[in-house]
Amino acid sequence: MNYLQSSTNDTQGPTLTMAWLPVLFGLTIISFESTSTMSGANTSRWLLDIFHWLWGQTDLNSVDMVNLSLRKLGHFCGYGTLGLLFRRAWYVSLQRSWEGPRSRLPFSASALAVIFTFSVACLDEVHQRFLEGRTSSIYDVLLDTAGAILFIRVFRWISQHRLRSAREIAG
Repeated sequence: MNYLQSSTNDTQGPTLTMAWLPVLFGLTIISFESTSTMSGANTSRWLLDIFHWLWGQTDLNSVDMVNLSLRKLGHFCGYGTLGLLFRRAWYVSLQRSWEGPRSRLPFSASALAVIFTFSVACLDEVHQRFLEGRTSSIYDVLLDTAGAILFIRVFRWISQHRLRSAREIAG
């Protein structure tokens, strides 16, 4: 049997394990990044070392600004990617038992992905509240959720565009 086929269902596509394994990987990365090792003070020190190696003397204010920007970009892109992973996993999971209109399946998978990404972001910020050198911010939760929403919307737009293009080519 092909590893992409379900052993209990004739539906083509990834198995539930293959759909949810990337989510587990994404959650593992976020768990690592949510430690004291990845605090702003540590990443700032690493960035300062890199800047000194590249350019010699470096302005600390510039390093702090770049560090903050990179950390926020990391939040946005990391949780955006997690949102996509959740969407794919929910899509595969729902597809196996979906009885409603097929047109609602992508929206439902996307909505669940955003809800679960938001939940992980909230738990992450609560966890960070109890770690030395880390802070907790509702703004990070909002940034994380915005990343998930934007990444999912761009994915849907690209998917719809590719589908239209394929239909036009087919005739």
